[in-house]
Amino acid sequence: MPQASASRRKRQPPPVRRPLASERSVLASEAVTIWVPPAIAAAVALVIYFLGNFDVIDTPPALAADAFLLAAIVLFFPMRYVHRLDTRGRILALGFAAAWLTVVYFPIYRRIFPGERLAMVDASPKNVPLTLNVAGRGTHLDMVIDGHIEPSSQGATRSAEYLVTVAAPGIEPQTFSGDFKESWQRQRQGRRGSVDVLNERKATRVLVDNPKNEDIQVTAVNVKGQAAEYLTLSFYRHILPPWWVSLPIALLLLAGAVVYDRHTAASETASSMVIATAAALTGALSFPSIGSPHPTFRELIGTVIVAALIGGPIGGLTAWLFGGRPEAAGKSTTRARAR
Repeated sequence: MPQASASRRKRQPPPVRRPLASERSVLASEAVTIWVPPAIAAAVALVIYFLGNFDVIDTPPALAADAFLLAAIVLFFPMRYVHRLDTRGRILALGFAAAWLTVVYFPIYRRIFPGERLAMVDASPKNVPLTLNVAGRGTHLDMVIDGHIEPSSQGATRSAEYLVTVAAPGIEPQTFSGDFKESWQRQRQGRRGSVDVLNERKATRVLVDNPKNEDIQVTAVNVKGQAAEYLTLSFYRHILPPWWVSLPIALLLLAGAVVYDRHTAASETASSMVIATAAALTGALSFPSIGSPHPTFRELIGTVIVAALIGGPIGGLTAWLFGGRPEAAGKSTTRARAR
C-alpha cells in the first residue's frame, strides 16, 4: 500500500537548469560575433544609399560601395564556419573568399565604371557620316546610345524610336534600333497614400564588332517621336568576358563552394556557401544586362530580387545534390563542435 500510494503521487518535473554565467557570456559573445558585423555593414550601406539617392554623394561610387557591402554580407555568414578547418584549410578558405569577392564584384564594378571613354559624338541625320578614332582600342567595343526625350509635365508620357548604323572595316554595317520612353506610374505608398513614380529608359548599350581594330564610322542616324533629332554615342572598351568564359568560372566557384560546405558542414545550417554563391553569381552576371547603362539603385535592387528568386533555388538544388561531406571531414567537424 505505501508503494501504491507513493506511485500515485504526482511526479515532480526535473528542475530546470539555468545556464551558468560563463555559458551566458559565451552565448552573448557568439551572438555578437554572428550579428554585429553584418548589422554594422548593413547600417553603413543604408547610410550610403540615402546619401547617394539624395545626391549628397555621386551615385556611381555610392552604388559601387553598396554593392560591395551586400556581397561581403552574403559571404560573411558561410565564412563563419572557417574555424572548423585546420590551418591549411583556413588558408585555402581565405583564398577562396578573395576569389569569390573578385568574381562576384568584377562585373558589377565594370558595369558601374566602364572605364575610359574612347570617343563621344552627337550624331544626327545632318552631320553623318562621322569617323570615330578608335583604331587600336579593341576588336569589340561597347557603344552607349543616349537619347534626349523632350521635357514634359508630370503625368505625361514621352517616347521616341531610334536607328543608328555603324560601319567597321571588314564587316557588314551594323544597325541598332530601339526606343526610349519616359512615363509616370502611380505607386501605392502605405495603406492609403500613393505617389507618382517616373520610369525612364533613355539609354542603351550595344556591342559593336571591329574585327580589324581600325577607325569606325557612324553612317546613319534616325530619331522619330518626342525627342531631339540626335543621339549621343559613347564608345568604351568591351571589358566584360563573354558567357563562354564567365560560365566555366562560375561553375568552378560553385564547385569550390561545394567543397567548402562538405568540409565545414555549413550546408547543415542556414548559411550554406553553395546557396550564397549561386545567388551572388546570378545577381552579378545579370546586373550588366538589367536596366540602363547608367545604373542606379533601382537596378541594384532588381539584381537582389533576381538573385533571390533564381539563384537561391539553383543553390538549394546544388546543395541538395552535392551537400554530403566526406567521413573524415565529418569526424573533424564533430570534434570541432565538441570543443
